[in-house]
Amino acid sequence: MKTFIVLAATILAVSALSLHEQWADFKVKHGKSYKNIAEETARFEIFQQTLKKIEEHNAKYEAGLSSFWMGVTKFSDMTSEEFQAMMNKQIASMPKIEGEQHVPFEAEPEEIDWRKKGAVLEVKDQGQCGSCWAFSTTGGLEGQNAIKNGKKVSLSEQQLLDCSGSYGNGDCDEGGVMEYGLEYVRDHGIESEASYPYVADKMSCKAKPNKTVLKIKSFKLVEASTEALKNAVGTVGPISVALYAGEELQNYAGGIIDRNCAGQINHGVLAVGYGESPQPYWIVKNSWGADWGENGSFRLSRANNLCSIANDMAIYPVLH
Repeated sequence: MKTFIVLAATILAVSALSLHEQWADFKVKHGKSYKNIAEETARFEIFQQTLKKIEEHNAKYEAGLSSFWMGVTKFSDMTSEEFQAMMNKQIASMPKIEGEQHVPFEAEPEEIDWRKKGAVLEVKDQGQCGSCWAFSTTGGLEGQNAIKNGKKVSLSEQQLLDCSGSYGNGDCDEGGVMEYGLEYVRDHGIESEASYPYVADKMSCKAKPNKTVLKIKSFKLVEASTEALKNAVGTVGPISVALYAGEELQNYAGGIIDRNCAGQINHGVLAVGYGESPQPYWIVKNSWGADWGENGSFRLSRANNLCSIANDMAIYPVLH
């Protein structure tokens, strides 16, 4: 009931603004600027179409026909086709899948949220760079460092972006995969975010061995099944996963995504927990900033392997 009241208040507040006021607010909040009047006019037209789409979907939510609601995001001036083209750069090639397999060694708890256990650090923003895989990789590393070593250290996505090219990862347009990132960390270690900050562009490698804050022994792959992924998340910690990011995520604002979002895997994220009520769901940390979704995360129904989350790209590091 509380969630419904908040959503209803949000809808009323938004509807009280004119289209031009909403557009002005959108541009300020997300730092949008356009090269000329023609481009801005086209983007404003797309924005209006997005608002209509959001309104139509949220009417279904209010009627109890969907368990998630939509809202304006940083992607609301993009068509669905443009969003997909951008996302398809994230994970441009499939990994070799050569790591040791995760073997369930104990029963997982009924529910778990690693954010509440201090194993999930702050939500970051990958910006306009196709580096989701790097954020997924650091998220898994940060989680194991917190769980095993009791150390909460934000780790460097920029180092992975700059330095793991020889392992198979690309630049902001080519994308990469988490396995290659972990192979690099296994061989070279990784620095902190403070030591090697993110600039959202691939640069020359500036890694400094004396600044390394974490090394790993190996990594393990999780079997491509909902049951295996649930066990890994429940017993190991946050797990790097890949899924299909479509329109559901483009305009996601909250709730549990329950719509069939099957498609080509194109986005690396971090599974940080799962719950059972009002329906079984995953808790997933994204890398689009804390002002997106539910404080930077989203929930996804565990039924029918929605968005192809339980695939053979789920992976986690093994520390020394």
